[in-house]
Amino acid sequence: MKSVRIPITLSSPHRATNGKLYGAGHTAIVFSNMDTNDQSEWEPAVNALLSDGYQILAYDYPEHIDDQSRTLEDAISFIAATGARKIILIGASRGGVASIKVAARNTNNDSIVGVVALSAPIEYEGTIFYYNHELSGIKIPKLLINSENDDGANDTRKMFELFEGPKELLIYPGNAHGTELFHQEGESILKKLRDFAKSVFAAYGS
Repeated sequence: MKSVRIPITLSSPHRATNGKLYGAGHTAIVFSNMDTNDQSEWEPAVNALLSDGYQILAYDYPEHIDDQSRTLEDAISFIAATGARKIILIGASRGGVASIKVAARNTNNDSIVGVVALSAPIEYEGTIFYYNHELSGIKIPKLLINSENDDGANDTRKMFELFEGPKELLIYPGNAHGTELFHQEGESILKKLRDFAKSVFAAYGS
């Protein structure tokens, strides 16, 4: 798995964080970490999707904050500058929250064509990450993945109900959270991610 470590400039405040860029091309996938902030947790998915010819970016959060969506937007700007024209966002837990928030906020951004969230809550410890109208306003294809005993499983089901189509929900047995699902249901999830990406990029003319 070949990658290039790159610095990503953050728009506000003016700082930088580290990322890894894999592959090249006009179709791209951006992975957003969960609280462990460990890019290596995405390796199974990176390997699977890289084999399909996409450009891929994984990146670190520079600090621990509830809302990482602005950092994700900076990562999106970076990969768009490399030539990516169509982008799918994939995030786990906090990274899933960031991915959904960006998808909700960028309804007029034609480059963002799909979003996948693993174990992403609607709210946590009294903080509400997005409201019903924001979720129902996301028109691009959406894929939600969780385990049935995860603390946020009910939020995942509620989010799915609030979403308009196209949408898909996968609930697996057990209590794995976020990227932990790769260890439990890796083959099934990786196939679904590959199928989702292929379908979405085909639908958007990529």
